Amino acid sequence: MEIIVNATGSDYINLWYLSGNKITKRQIKNHSWIFVSGNYYDMSMLERSLDFSNLVYEHTKMRDIYGYLDGIKIFMRPSQINYIAKKIENSFGYKIKIYNADINPVLRFMALNRLSFFKIRSLYDYDPDIKTAEIYAFIKNNDVSYITINGKKYEKNIYEELYNAIDDGLIIIYNNYYGEFSILLNNMFKHGYAIEYKTHRARSFESYGRHSYMPKTISINNKICIDSNSFIFQESGITGIVELSRLSLLPPETVSVVTPGTVVSSIEEKEALQRKILIPFRKTDYEKPKTPGEFFEADSGGIVFTPDPGIYKNVYEIDFSSMYPSIMVNYNLSPENLSSAGMGHLAMFLRRLLETRLFYKGIRERSDIYMKRDMALKSLLLNSFGYTGYKNAKFGRIDVHEKITSIGRSIIMNSIRIAEKNGFNFIHGVVDSMWIYGDGDIQKTINEIYERTRIPIVIDSHYKWIAFLPKNNGIGSANSYIGYKYDGTFKVRGIEMRRKNIPEFIKKFQENALNEIKCDFEQISFRREKIDKIKRYYLNKISSFKVDDFKIKFTISRHINEYKVRNGTYYLMKYLDGHINIYPGMSVDGIIIDKRHGIIRPDAENIDRDYYKRMLIRSFKPIDFILLNSGK
Repeated sequence: MEIIVNATGSDYINLWYLSGNKITKRQIKNHSWIFVSGNYYDMSMLERSLDFSNLVYEHTKMRDIYGYLDGIKIFMRPSQINYIAKKIENSFGYKIKIYNADINPVLRFMALNRLSFFKIRSLYDYDPDIKTAEIYAFIKNNDVSYITINGKKYEKNIYEELYNAIDDGLIIIYNNYYGEFSILLNNMFKHGYAIEYKTHRARSFESYGRHSYMPKTISINNKICIDSNSFIFQESGITGIVELSRLSLLPPETVSVVTPGTVVSSIEEKEALQRKILIPFRKTDYEKPKTPGEFFEADSGGIVFTPDPGIYKNVYEIDFSSMYPSIMVNYNLSPENLSSAGMGHLAMFLRRLLETRLFYKGIRERSDIYMKRDMALKSLLLNSFGYTGYKNAKFGRIDVHEKITSIGRSIIMNSIRIAEKNGFNFIHGVVDSMWIYGDGDIQKTINEIYERTRIPIVIDSHYKWIAFLPKNNGIGSANSYIGYKYDGTFKVRGIEMRRKNIPEFIKKFQENALNEIKCDFEQISFRREKIDKIKRYYLNKISSFKVDDFKIKFTISRHINEYKVRNGTYYLMKYLDGHINIYPGMSVDGIIIDKRHGIIRPDAENIDRDYYKRMLIRSFKPIDFILLNSGK
């Protein structure tokens, strides 16, 4: 069976068909149009302008999510759309509305022709077996020391092996965070092995208050290139890229370089195109006016409790599966029907995505493929909620966002009452999860909550004991806990071993300490001596660990000339300046040599022993809290 695995182009779409191990390409001419709506005077002016152009147009009625609109449908090549839409916008401003003007041309072609990437007959089906080369270069002093191809190390005949791997594979996975793959390809060319490729610029961007960095990406002619730094690839591998390409109709290479929010938007656009619903070019209805009182009442967000610090036994953590997307779908929420009971287009667009995710969540333990598909879809659904509050989201509106969180708060409060009625005690709750303990019937409780809320709910974890940790001021922390489950594993949040900016030897200490208290609550106090022995070992051996164990990840938040305070990050960037290009959003490894004087280096023979010792002693606190409370 032939399946489409990629597509490129604009005015002409090149479809890549895979049959067996062979790729064939078919080129098809692509036609497109935009729709413009406005008052009679503006439409008459636009019509006169079009009469002096070579563009074909027609008067017609089309519908957006709010209903049917009179307007002009203008036919053109896809490559003309951006220029003409902006020209119309510049002439008429926001007096007119433009639709279907900034849709990915491949997505639009695939949707309107009812085509699909990586088509499967059933959700149980596996993806096709595609030849893949996962290539990583290890660079020292701007020279290639060695490479790995699909896990195998090559120190000799590097460029011949590299050329053969690229030539043989269809999907090329690479890392170019510091320009490694660019150096590798450039050196390969110098050694007489030529391939056609393009390098796309690096970029930094800010999202939800966090800086992110997208390194230079590579496109190789006739290959599908996936950057291993892609968020989606890191979360769910090539399986996740394929799954999201199948759902969004974006080419897999595009999926790997865009944000999850863009994938969500693309899925909504696909659904709109196939249902013949117009997609706005610019949003003008992202929020309706509110009084201050209405604003404060609406903008309350998700509900977060503060647990009492302590250790609790026989605890259930119950979790609403994709709570906010489930609310959107099950409560039929969409910008056009917040005050009516009509069909919600946004809910309709997301229904298939939600149903697919819940399906894979139910069977994720059967296969690594299903697990990775579930992880990719979970990430999308998390973004689908946030996207409703983004002012430029095609089908979002802040009022929908606020309605979702309002229903979510009500669901949590109702669920607490149901749990307490059934003999449980409430400990803690965070947005879409809650922790309860007691001798009640858990299955009966879950069934009642589902009947009341219509939101799927599962037992995320069943703990023999769980410690909710305090903040420095003694108040309980909403997101810091250590739980020992009945299946013999730990679930931890908010402590050092979960943080990216903590050196490896401290994470190893906490892992070793937790292994010693992998027992029933009543046995914990008898493990104190073993824990003390582990502490002494790490304190005494702090100078003898490997250098890499002391590396700390520093996240760059701005360009070096924008730092007002010359802290450790500034001095590390200053040292690296000239060696590698540093952009906001990047993470850079550093070793603290002298904390007081801000001396940090990417590699070092000496460390600031006192600084690392203080950091290690701070990491004792969560373990000490458990030992202290186990003696009660």
